[in-house]
Amino acid sequence: MNQNIKGQVKATRRIAVRVTAIILAFAILCAGTAFAATSETSYVVDIYEGSQVTRIETTQTVAEKVVAEAGIQLSENDRLILDDFNPGKDSRIEIYRAGQVTFVHADGKTVDTTFAGTVEELIENQGVTLSDTLFSSVNVNAVVTNNLRVEIISAFDIIINVDGEEKAVQTTEKTVGDVLTEQGITLDEDDEVSPSADTVLSNGLVIDVLRVEYVTRETEEKIPFTTEKVNSSAMNKGTQKVTQKGVNGIKTFTYEDKIVNGVVESSELVKEEVTKEPVKEIIKVGTLVKQTSKKLGNNKIEKNGKPISELELPSKYTIGKNNVPTEYKYTIQGRGAAYCIPGGITATGRPVKPGYIAVNPKQIPYGTEMWIVSNDGVVYGYAIAADTGGFVKKGYFTCDLYMNSTEQCYQWGDRGVTIYVL
Repeated sequence: MNQNIKGQVKATRRIAVRVTAIILAFAILCAGTAFAATSETSYVVDIYEGSQVTRIETTQTVAEKVVAEAGIQLSENDRLILDDFNPGKDSRIEIYRAGQVTFVHADGKTVDTTFAGTVEELIENQGVTLSDTLFSSVNVNAVVTNNLRVEIISAFDIIINVDGEEKAVQTTEKTVGDVLTEQGITLDEDDEVSPSADTVLSNGLVIDVLRVEYVTRETEEKIPFTTEKVNSSAMNKGTQKVTQKGVNGIKTFTYEDKIVNGVVESSELVKEEVTKEPVKEIIKVGTLVKQTSKKLGNNKIEKNGKPISELELPSKYTIGKNNVPTEYKYTIQGRGAAYCIPGGITATGRPVKPGYIAVNPKQIPYGTEMWIVSNDGVVYGYAIAADTGGFVKKGYFTCDLYMNSTEQCYQWGDRGVTIYVL
């Protein structure tokens, strides 16, 4: 019976030990479960995608799982920026979506690629290093988007000569016209630029801005008058007379000057016209053959000889002793010259003839009848005032007596005379 009791006691002890072990194991299990529950504390993560922000409270510690838990799907080439992500702590994740990008190198080489990140990262990815003369067409801090085009642009050091000034310019423009616009340099309608505005820029290029002005000017040139000679049978051969005075004409030339930067570069004749017609000079030339003059004896002038005048003394007048008229109105003392122009016409229209003399009509009116004797006794005779001449302006002679020949003129010379006004 004891054995049985002992056996029962042993059996009871074994059962108790087993129960105790089970209870201890259960307690440890509960303790572990309680510890695990305590270690899964949630935290806040802000997920940035461009300007959009998604906030999630999570217990996930893997970034991809956090994003997935937020319901955000990622493509194969999308990137997660985890610089500010701390698992278990409030933090942030940034998403860069991959986009199709066209990248143009400075030499014109074009690359089409898929990229996620900033433009700066894209440039580095393409093996390009920006510098003072190498620029990006897109802000390097911008995030790559789908269908983005990024060009690497070379800056050019060029010289612009404009308005007397030399300007050193660094530019990323493409053509001459573009850089002039960039620099605020305007061209007037006639201005020119060298090289032309559509020329592609290159380093060290020199651009000359030419200020052009077109100015019209006129010059005049004399047109010499021509001379026409007209034969006249009313004038003795060897004599001539200007009947129409020649006048020079004027031709006007109109030029257009091209003035570049203040200097005349070229001139073009655009018009020429006669603005004043010349007047030709007409000269009458005598053709009458000189007739032999009547001779007075031996053609010599003699004292108290026959009168030189060929005019017949009217019967109402008589000449007394010493060749003095018996009646006259008054006398004029003066000096008399002599002239001979065969075939000529007097100022009063009478043909020249001994007896028709030249006077100053203001002193002796035309038509005045006179008897003239030289102070040394040579008788000129009956005379009528019918002509005048240049001697009047000299004021030395009182009259100019017409003779039959030049020989008589030389014989007469210059004599004092007494003029009896009849």
